[in-house]
This record gives sequence, C-alpha cells and structure tokens, in this order.
Amino acid sequence: MGSVVRATGIAGRGTAAIGLGAAVIGLLGPGHLGLGHLGLGAIARGRTAPHARATAAPLARPTPSRTPINFSLVLRLPGRARLDRFLSEVNDPRSARYGRFIDARTFGRRYGVPAGALHALTERLGLAGATVVGRYPQRTALDLRAPAGVVDRMFSVQLRDYVDQLGRPYHAPTGRPVIPRDLGGVVSAVAGLDSELPPRSPAHLVPAGGLTPVDTGRAYDLAPLARAGIQGQGQRLAVISYATHNPADPAAFSQRFGLGGPAPQRVPVQGGATDTSARNQLEADLDLEIAHSVAPAAQILNYEAPLAGNVLVGPVLDTIVAQHRADVVSISWGQCERSYRPGEIQRDNQSILAADAAGVSVFVASGDQGAYDCQALNPSDQHLSVDWPGASPGVIDVGGTSLSVAQDGSYAGEDGWEGVLSQRGSGGGLDAFFARPSWQVAPGVQNRFSNGARQVPDVSADADLTTGWTIVHAGQLIEVGGTSASAPFWAASMLLVRQYAQRQGVPGSGSARGALGGGAGGLGFVDPLLYQIASTPQPVPAFHDVTVGGNRYYPAGAGWDFATGLGSPDVYNLARDVVSYLRAHGH
Repeated sequence: MGSVVRATGIAGRGTAAIGLGAAVIGLLGPGHLGLGHLGLGAIARGRTAPHARATAAPLARPTPSRTPINFSLVLRLPGRARLDRFLSEVNDPRSARYGRFIDARTFGRRYGVPAGALHALTERLGLAGATVVGRYPQRTALDLRAPAGVVDRMFSVQLRDYVDQLGRPYHAPTGRPVIPRDLGGVVSAVAGLDSELPPRSPAHLVPAGGLTPVDTGRAYDLAPLARAGIQGQGQRLAVISYATHNPADPAAFSQRFGLGGPAPQRVPVQGGATDTSARNQLEADLDLEIAHSVAPAAQILNYEAPLAGNVLVGPVLDTIVAQHRADVVSISWGQCERSYRPGEIQRDNQSILAADAAGVSVFVASGDQGAYDCQALNPSDQHLSVDWPGASPGVIDVGGTSLSVAQDGSYAGEDGWEGVLSQRGSGGGLDAFFARPSWQVAPGVQNRFSNGARQVPDVSADADLTTGWTIVHAGQLIEVGGTSASAPFWAASMLLVRQYAQRQGVPGSGSARGALGGGAGGLGFVDPLLYQIASTPQPVPAFHDVTVGGNRYYPAGAGWDFATGLGSPDVYNLARDVVSYLRAHGH
C-alpha cells in the first residue's frame, strides 16, 4: 500500500458494499479465512474494475481469436467443512491440535479435488485447446493459457481489447464467465481474464529524516532482543513483489547502518517480475530494507512475479506454501476490494486457506487512503471501502499510525494516521465478503459500527510520512511511509518473537520445516493468538493502545478500533507474552 512513498497498492470495500457483502457472506460462508492484497509502494497501485475506476475505457474491438490469454481456474474444495474445523483447531493454542500443520501435498489430498477428477479435468481442457501452465500440490487452482477464441467459447464471454488512459492495451470479458456444466463439479470460478494494469501514481520522495534501525529498536522495544542476540538467525521471511529491485540499494542500506546479515534472495514466480519502473522498485526497496532492519540476520526470500491485470497473490502464495521455505510472509501490494471479481477473491482466498493450514502467517498492508480505499483508483469515490487481500480473515491486516518518540528515542505515543486534505490514512473498515471470524474478540471489537462482517485492521505501526522510515532507493537516502512500511515491520518482528520463543524452549515454536511431518511447527497463523493475548491478562503490555486520531472516518479509541486495530507492538513484551500464554496452555 503505498503512502507517500509506498508501493503496495489498492484496497477497498465500503459501506456502499455492505448490502452486497451480506449476500456474499451468505454465499461464501462465515469463512474462517480470507483473501489477498496488491502492492503499491508509493501510494497505490492495482487494477481497476469498471465500477471502481474514475473513467472507464471505451469499448474497442473483440480480442483476436488467436491471442494467447493467461487465466486461472479455481478448483472446488470438497473437504471444506472438514478444513474449517481443522483450521479452527490448528491455530488455537487451547486446542490439542495446535501447531500440527500440514504441507501442501497433504492439504490437496485431504481437502482438494480427487486426483482422478483432476486428471480428467486437465484432459478435458487439453481437448478444448487450453494448456495447463501451472499446478499446485494443494489443488487450489490451475493456471492456464488458451487462445481468446477458446476462452470465449468455453466460458460464454466475449473478450474485448481496450486502451487505458495511459495508452496501455489490455483485454477484459464482457459478461460474467459461466462454468461449463461438465466442469462444474470440479471448477468453482474463473479468475484473471481482465488484464488491465494498475494506474500509475507519482511517488512523492522526501529527503531522509525518518526512523533508522536504531530508532526503530528504541521506539518499538526491539533493543532488548538485539542485546540478547536475537536478530533473526535461522529464520526466513518471504516477501511478495511485483517489481524488480536493484540489489545495490538493500546492500547500501545494510552497509550504511552496519546491519550485516544475508542479502535478499530472489525467487522468480511465473518467470519473475518484469516491472522495472522506479515507482514500483521503490516498493521492493521499502519492503526488503525495513524487514532487514528489524531482523538483520534473517534470510529474506523475495518472491517476484509479473504485474499483469488485477494482480492475484494466489499463485505466489501457492508457490510459497508448496516450497515451504518460509512460514512468515509480507505483502505490501493490494487494491480496493470492490475492483475484484468474485472469482479473483476465491482464487486468492483458497491459497490463503492452504497457507493457514501449513502454518504460514501472512501480514498484509491495509491501504493508505484511510476508510476510503477505492480513492486509490478514483479520488472522487466517497464509498467506505477496504483493501484486498488485507481484508481476508486469513491474513494479519496491518494499519498505520503517526509515531511520537521521546528525546532519547523511546516510545512516547501514537495517533491513528489520517490526512484529510491529502486523502491519506490507515486503511480500515468492514469487509464486504466475509463474516467476522470467531477468534476476532477483544475489548473494542464489538462497537457501534459492527455489523457482523470481518473488521480490519488487526494491528498497526508507524506509517505517516511525516514520522516515516529511512531507506535507500536509487542510491539515495530517502524517507518513506505508508502501510507498506508497517506490514514488513510486523512480519519481521514476528520472526524475532518466534526466535525468542524457541530460545525459551516453548514447544510448538519451531521452524516451518518442523511442520511438514505433521508434528509441532511454528507459531502458525498468529492472528487468533494476538487477539487472545490482547483480551486476557498478561505479565506485560504487548500492545500500545492508540486512542487518539482516526482514519478519516473511524476514530481511534480504547481497545481495538477500525483505525489501528489492537495497536502497535512493544515487540519485547509481545515475545514474553507469547511465551507466557503458550506455556499457560500446555505448550
């Protein structure tokens, strides 16, 4: 989500969508888990659906029948009821099954389409003229390529070519895709038929003057962990990027602040990122450098994918879960939720379900337009809206604050981040697709705005550009802000929390690799744990309760609120409370 120099993208759902939301909640179920999120870095990026963009491109010609089209088929999960029960237990520290995660292959076997039916589907698709270009052991989706004419006939649509306001060509379907009857028992939706690229917003760069790694350690209480030698050794963090980055920038950042540690490792997905724009490279620099500043000894795996159309995080998440090299993920890319088609929401959601089952925590930026996320696409849009995939119940949605520090650099206070004139602020509000999960319980959660829908954000940290973060971009020290900064900060902080728990000998806090055999693994999807810690007495306060400010509509207040969630972390205290809580529940 960007912010003034952010690069994570677009978010959004709003009160205008509440009516639809109730209907969709009924269709998708109360939903244990959630969705996905696009990246913007410097304020906002992402694709626009006609009903969410400022001005729609005029209809052009039908897409030539031989034009190759990339898209996904969302596969049904026939074991969904059993999956929901499993997920509710595996992430509940009070359950005997807590931490007994499963790998991608086991997920597919237990909850996915039977192998024989999947084989028959691929044969049927081949006979129709479609080629499978990506498949995943968790059996959440198939990625395909087919000529436009085949797509038109198979799904009863007509693909048409358009040109956006920047002169960039794209294609999109007229009408809603219809799943052929003979595929309906295996396939639930089509995703990715719209290739419109996100709008470009200028990055507003300012000279350096924000938080340095030392400042962050003092303000958010990372310093005691660093003094104890806890800096992410042996931990891995996956960062999802849709743009390339210059390795010289993270290297210069590390050298400038004497961090050391391993350099980020590039992991290409679907051929890797192709976006070389300075604005989106800024997002990559921001994510990688802030994560490195928090956990300098951790290995950061930068999963780079091409930016095309309404970016789906599903294929990248499926790759991360299948490889299982990391069980903490940071995503700073997102988009106004109303710009997504239902099939795209399903595509991302099933990938998040599989990630949760594998013990993977996904931290997502909540957006930078406050309660009006769709203003990233259309500045005149006044509908309350949230960001996708941050609104998913299966991710930890990270909002933004304005941080104040004392003269010695220690924590002095925070406000909910909002800029009325700049149309900037912490993303947050009520989701349109998913009900509030059963574990989202804490003081303040049930309030005058609640309507039964998923509420975001979950947590927060500094995102205001005026109190922002120092990074290196294009060889220069600059200051950045946005929830694209608070998300990697939280993700990297969780690595330190887990490492501390491991040092304390808490069972169930091991690495991701420990989960693959079905035994005790890492901390898993930590959102339920965070809410339990926030709602029960703890030895030390884990969260800074932000009670002033807001997000351009919702006010901050005591306990959880729509601007800052549970609040920002005292990371050392959070680590100690996690250990205390797990021990109290027999772990």
